[in-house]
Amino acid sequence: MTLESSIRAGDLPVATSLLHAGTDPNLRGADGLTPLMIAAGLGQPYMVDLLLAAGADVFGVERRMGATALHKAAQSGNVDVIGSLLDHGAFVDQQSPILGNTPLMDAVLHKQEEAVELLLKRGAKTTVTNVWQQTALDIARSDGLDAIAGLIEGQIEHNEEQVGALKLVAAVKTGDPDEVERQIAAGAPLNEKVPMVGSPDDNYTPLGIAARDGHPEIVRVLIEAGADPYRIIGLMGGTALHDATYFGHADIVRLLTQVSQNAGKEVPEIDAQGPYNGLCALHDGVWHGHLEVVKALVEAGAHLDLRGHTGVTPRELALLYGFEEIARFIETAENS
Repeated sequence: MTLESSIRAGDLPVATSLLHAGTDPNLRGADGLTPLMIAAGLGQPYMVDLLLAAGADVFGVERRMGATALHKAAQSGNVDVIGSLLDHGAFVDQQSPILGNTPLMDAVLHKQEEAVELLLKRGAKTTVTNVWQQTALDIARSDGLDAIAGLIEGQIEHNEEQVGALKLVAAVKTGDPDEVERQIAAGAPLNEKVPMVGSPDDNYTPLGIAARDGHPEIVRVLIEAGADPYRIIGLMGGTALHDATYFGHADIVRLLTQVSQNAGKEVPEIDAQGPYNGLCALHDGVWHGHLEVVKALVEAGAHLDLRGHTGVTPRELALLYGFEEIARFIETAENS
């Protein structure tokens, strides 16, 4: 008996023996499915846990439609399997490339109400659309799935209430330093983060929003009140400094770098490279030709030789995009 046949038969002892004997837990069958995808699709929680313990790849995609084990679990509706996959790092909102469906959408399509409820509780976004520009709620409504639609509508309402309760964030977004000071005085958490609900502000702190949107006076107020400039923010996994550099706010870059310099410390995030593209703050400053930002970062001690995932340094990126003045400035700094 093969690993695949033991899974399809629900034979845990045989599957266990095969794995202990060294069978590859990621060996694909003729249909391109991994053992984990098969077990997830069949709704077998013990088999899924066995495969995960043996090193099954929770991130693998099948090669015809691009679905993952979590998509298969959502289709089967087994909440124990869904929970295990998420606990092992499965991306809750991963979209299959052909259909653009998330696991939440698949759970809706397959009328799996408990799976929908769990995925929503585990952070599945309601704003994502598939290739037909449908959200999960659109699918539920079009199929007349009133109970499932109600779950999604309830989550949307909950998300709106969560965001609405962030008074300091709201004050920052108005660009009013006085209101920001009032909210701080009223005890609003300085480092509160916007929940991941599918908005441009997801995972941002008040300081991150102020840095991104170009409010230097608010940045100053927040820093003086003790806001943490080193928090990882946003979906790109950067800091407030990365947002200030990308959007060209040189005055805010200087404010943020001076926080550490004034305390006699290095700026720990100044050379941090983003997990998505490997770009550091200096790359971000170059990206759209922000010469003053580049100058501020070089003055603060940014390294000049870091390479992103495409292999280019900030100076090389400047040349690639035709920002010759920036390239000359960096070259002069490299030779000084």
